[in-house]
Amino acid sequence: MYFIILGALLFTLNSVVAKENCEIKNIGSFYEHIKSSSPIVLETVKAKERINSEIDLAKQRPNPEISAEYLRGDEFGLDINTVSLTAEHVFEYGSKRDKRLAKANAYKKLSESQVNLNLFSNLANYTLIYQKIAQLNILIESVKEAISTFNSIVKKLHSRSRLTPEESISLSTITLASNEYKSQLNDLENEKEILKGKVEFISNCNNLVINHEDLSYPNLKYNFAQTTNLGLTKLEDLKVNLSKEELEVQKSLGYSNIQIGPTIEYQTQGKDEFLAVGVAVSFALPLFHTNNGGKLQAMKGLQQQKIESLNNKKMLSIENRNLYQKYNRSLNTYKSMPSLKQLEQKHLQVERLYSRGIVSIPMTIESHRQQIDFLTSRFETENDLLTTFVRISLIEGNINKFKELLK
Repeated sequence: MYFIILGALLFTLNSVVAKENCEIKNIGSFYEHIKSSSPIVLETVKAKERINSEIDLAKQRPNPEISAEYLRGDEFGLDINTVSLTAEHVFEYGSKRDKRLAKANAYKKLSESQVNLNLFSNLANYTLIYQKIAQLNILIESVKEAISTFNSIVKKLHSRSRLTPEESISLSTITLASNEYKSQLNDLENEKEILKGKVEFISNCNNLVINHEDLSYPNLKYNFAQTTNLGLTKLEDLKVNLSKEELEVQKSLGYSNIQIGPTIEYQTQGKDEFLAVGVAVSFALPLFHTNNGGKLQAMKGLQQQKIESLNNKKMLSIENRNLYQKYNRSLNTYKSMPSLKQLEQKHLQVERLYSRGIVSIPMTIESHRQQIDFLTSRFETENDLLTTFVRISLIEGNINKFKELLK
């Protein structure tokens, strides 16, 4: 009982320390944090350990085989007892062990590459979620500010004894707009809470202060050589190599193993005893097949994998080229947009003009609507840039490129 309580206290203490040591200030530090201490990193470590066990499995040699036999008989009233013992060691012909190791190494290279790329993809997606929460914070504040402004206008109009026809229409319009934004605010806050739970899980941190940061997106120029032997393209070559090694394994299985070892036979006939020692040899007689079925199946599998991988590499090349075009178009659009700071300055100017009575109520409503629509559009473009950048990094296997973007 003491050890259970002590273990629970240590676990709680470690969790508290981990949460207190969350020095996450921006999107770049968030990415570095989860890259070193997130739960999915531990998953990756264990996955690699399992992959390495394939090598240990392939190294195993067949165990020696021991057989014992006892016979009892009678010959003209004379008891005959025979005991034989044979120990045989298995010699694998056809370089079976070497072929197994080669296949295990090919499997290891493929699996580790898949695990590494999958880890990067997951970490990048969680980083996108972090940025999405930062964007939602801005949208939520903008919607709250619009609701507050609309409520003040409604209060002001209700305080008047009589309204002009234009003011009556404005009151009706602004009431509908306020209700619409309240519904929108509810949706945004619900979405934020769901995403926040994911970020807290991956970072093991509670109550993170997530601030938006404008990233400096670089100009990218497509280069066909970047998609040849790296990233997702490299996986296709590793898949073909694994199929080749599987064919070699099936070829090696066409050779029969030979079992050789000493054999001892002890026999008694009445009072007479006989001891015989010799060598036992056994092997499978390749009379019906030499694993032609396995070799044919592996060969067909290799042919299929070559065609499939070739097609996948062509598709990845086309996709990567299109992603560059998509990225550059989005980047041009993004650069032409006003910054968040510029947008805020213009909005404050409209608020001041309205407070002075220079801007009409319809113009105030339209100003808030345009601001929220613009923020939504700007953030969609920003997310499109990030998502495209991650996909390009995956195809090309240039994981550091994403890290440099976040600095």
